[in-house]
Amino acid sequence: MHDEEGGSTYCPSCENAVIVRDWYEIHSYRLTDTGALPALRRAAAGRYQKFGKPFGSKRIPVRLSAAA
Repeated sequence: MHDEEGGSTYCPSCENAVIVRDWYEIHSYRLTDTGALPALRRAAAGRYQKFGKPFGSKRIPVRLSAAA
C-alpha cells in the first residue's frame, strides 16, 4: 500500500517533511550532505549520508532460506 505521508520522515521541530518517500521511491531529500536541515541550519537526529542515486522501485532478488 502506498502511503507517502506515513513513509516520509519529518523534522521534530518544524514538522516539515525532510525525506519524502512512497514505498522505495524517494521523491524529495531535503537534508544537506552532512545531515543538516537547511531551514534550521542544524543536524537532524539520526544517521544520514550524502544522497546519491535513488534506489527506486527496482526489484532485488532475496533468498529466504538456504537451497536444499
